[in-house]
Amino acid sequence: MANIKELAKQPERLSGGHRLCAGCGASIVVRQVLMGTKDPVVVGAATGCLEVATTIYPYTAWKTPFIHNAFENVAATISGVETAYRALKKKGKIKKDIKFVAFGGDGGCYSDDTEIFTECGFKNIKDIKVGEKIWSVKPETNELELQENEKLHKYPYKGAMIRGKSRFIDFLITPNHNVPMWYKGKWEFIKGIDLIKRHKTAFLRKFYWYGNGISISDIEIPKIPKYRFQKEFSGFEAKKWLRFLGWYISEGTLYKSKSGYLIRIYQSNKDRKEKIYKLLKDLGLSPFKCNRSVDFQSKQIYEYLERECGKGSKNKKIPKWALSLDRDYLRQIFSSLMEGDGSVTKQENRSSYHLKYITASHRLMNDMVELILKLGKNCNVSKRKKDGIYIIGIDNEYLKHKLYSRRRLYGDKQQVLLENYKGFVYCPQLKKNHTVIIKRNGKISLSGNSYDIGIQALSGALERGHNFVYVCYNNEAYQNTGAQRSGATPKGASTTTAPAGKVSYGKHQFRKDLTAIVAAHRIPYVAQASASHWNDLVTKSEKAFAADGPAFLNVISMCHRGWRFPQEKTIEISKLAVDTGFWPLIEVENGVWKFTYKPKERKPVVEFLKPQGRFKHLFKEENKHILEEIQKDVDDNWARIERMCEANCKVA
Repeated sequence: MANIKELAKQPERLSGGHRLCAGCGASIVVRQVLMGTKDPVVVGAATGCLEVATTIYPYTAWKTPFIHNAFENVAATISGVETAYRALKKKGKIKKDIKFVAFGGDGGCYSDDTEIFTECGFKNIKDIKVGEKIWSVKPETNELELQENEKLHKYPYKGAMIRGKSRFIDFLITPNHNVPMWYKGKWEFIKGIDLIKRHKTAFLRKFYWYGNGISISDIEIPKIPKYRFQKEFSGFEAKKWLRFLGWYISEGTLYKSKSGYLIRIYQSNKDRKEKIYKLLKDLGLSPFKCNRSVDFQSKQIYEYLERECGKGSKNKKIPKWALSLDRDYLRQIFSSLMEGDGSVTKQENRSSYHLKYITASHRLMNDMVELILKLGKNCNVSKRKKDGIYIIGIDNEYLKHKLYSRRRLYGDKQQVLLENYKGFVYCPQLKKNHTVIIKRNGKISLSGNSYDIGIQALSGALERGHNFVYVCYNNEAYQNTGAQRSGATPKGASTTTAPAGKVSYGKHQFRKDLTAIVAAHRIPYVAQASASHWNDLVTKSEKAFAADGPAFLNVISMCHRGWRFPQEKTIEISKLAVDTGFWPLIEVENGVWKFTYKPKERKPVVEFLKPQGRFKHLFKEENKHILEEIQKDVDDNWARIERMCEANCKVA
């Protein structure tokens, strides 16, 4: 148990004179945590307020060895230092006991020229928005599906990145980035740096797609007012109609004049022209052959094609409803698309054939990529400079591809290498799967994504069992770069990237339970603490430093700038977080859950929320239901922890 008289005698390891804000919770948390051991300590800190304000070159406020890291990899770095220490101690080169602690928040990222495949096609990673749907792959089933982007990570990076480059794959990622590899019939994740260490790594370039599960026989065509004496249609047989749409998208055009509404499918090849003519007849239309085309008239179909498939070569598209169908239907539209603007050529010195599709439409290029991936193929995309035409090379073979780190192939070129990079890096965070389809330099592949900044490196270090303490000074946002929303931000809070206003009440999601996530790693010691209860925090720090293996402290850290309250109220607000049950003081020691403090009577959560400007809008009449939802979530979480403690169970 911590004794304040003894603690007062300990030398400070973070000196005064740092440039953290007056009332900042981070410096209070750090001082109390470092009181938990008398042994020498090596400190690692991720980029953030704590690092920036305490190490302004050439000065430092630290009286311990200190290592600064990028946002995402402090856990990886401190675990590496701890491993080196154990090796040196085993050889007798170091005699004394040394403790290791990392202070940070909670991913690896891509270079800024990477494109992400979204519901609306490829977008530069810098332009991805929160809430946007991104194409992902289920690691368990290799099945394509759309997942919502929860946020976009962005931070400056300078140093070596991992470049993977071959005929079929191109990526530039940070060393700690999650990379999915195909191993024994399923996806497994490794770090980017592991690609350098491995002799070869397999990547599967084909994915599964089963459609929306709806079986259709006919396609309905919207009715229009009677036009002249033209025949009206209610619908068409699905597969034949899809084949027709493929011909129209590739070779069709629309003409509107006084004489009527003309649909023309250009085709000079005699056999294909006959094929188109027969298809139109089978659909019940009245086509007629011209010198270089097959034509027919229908205002009803004209308006349908203009709306669903676009008019003009640069505006063509595949209807979204068609792309949602299963492969049997997709093959119908693909076959006629390829007969129109596609080509098949025999590859020199190879037994295989090369498929290629060309289009002037940016939208159609993206739709074709989606169609190709859903058909279990892959492709690469290039754009001709002289005319802006997109060329899509389609791969039926080589869909299981290997990257070699040492072996040189294709003109003695290295496939995995280190490449220096200076600039911002980015990564979207999806709700699940944590895989994304990317394109770089025209080459399309599957890659990993972030699950909050640094949680990959932290999870890996915990699983490996390194003997260190990780402290999350939890200020509930990305405060250092302007109070942006994060996974730790509470529901209803107004931040710069989830602002409250006429159309929104702030962040819509509840914060993630990082303490429970870490406890699921079954490490020796996990705790949640607050600087307002110094005895509890220092005692937990002592237990963390004494643990035989990794330990984790999640400490609420007030930020008066981001939370918007007077700087002298830091400890008062911190205490309200505990007394309302918003921030329970708990520990999980060797799998056993326990409350370390319970208020005699929990206060309503509004007493914690009301003094903070970030929740001010919630007290308007139209937002009072949000306050009720927050109170219910606090109550439910408290009851869940009580059940864990009463059961005295260990984490499974």
